[in-house]
Formats: sequence, structure tokens, C-alpha cells
Amino acid sequence: MKRLPTVSKAKEEIEFLQKYVFLAETYEVQNVKEQIIKLYAYTGSIKQVTEQLNEERKAEKLMPIDAAYVSETIQSRGKDPLHRLVRTNYMNKTKHNRQR
Repeated sequence: MKRLPTVSKAKEEIEFLQKYVFLAETYEVQNVKEQIIKLYAYTGSIKQVTEQLNEERKAEKLMPIDAAYVSETIQSRGKDPLHRLVRTNYMNKTKHNRQR
């Protein structure tokens, strides 16, 4: 069972999550990199982002994108608040793999 936080900590967490959801839902996509950031915010998976992008690109008869490009895009310096949050989450999530 997950340990319950104090009420004040829970309120802070709720505010943070509401801001994150707002950023993801209102994120304006104008290029492939921004599309990668938004899709990763929704899925949390490099593989799913790559598959979804490649399906869309195949329909438009464009070259496919590989997972390495998606990973590099997420790891690049964040230019906006959503990218910074996604990058931080990704770096924390993959920390154990990068420490080898």
C-alpha cells in the first residue's frame, strides 16, 4: 500500500498534476519535435511515440522516425515548460540505465 502524504503535501501534488495536465492539453504542436514531446507526455513510452509517429508519417508518405531520434529529442534541453517536465521525468525514469 502506498503511504499517504500529509494533507498539505497532497494539495501541492494535486496542484502540480493539474498544471501538468493543463500544459499537456494546451500544448501547441507546430513541428515533429513538439509532437514528440506531446505524445510522450500522454504515453510515457518511447516505443509508443515512435509507433504512433511512424503510422502518421506512413500515411503521409514520409520517412519513418527511429526511437533514437525520439529519445534524443526528449533528452534535449527543454525550450518550454512541458518539455522541461517531460525531460526531467524521462531522465529520472532512465537514471538506472545511464549510470552503467
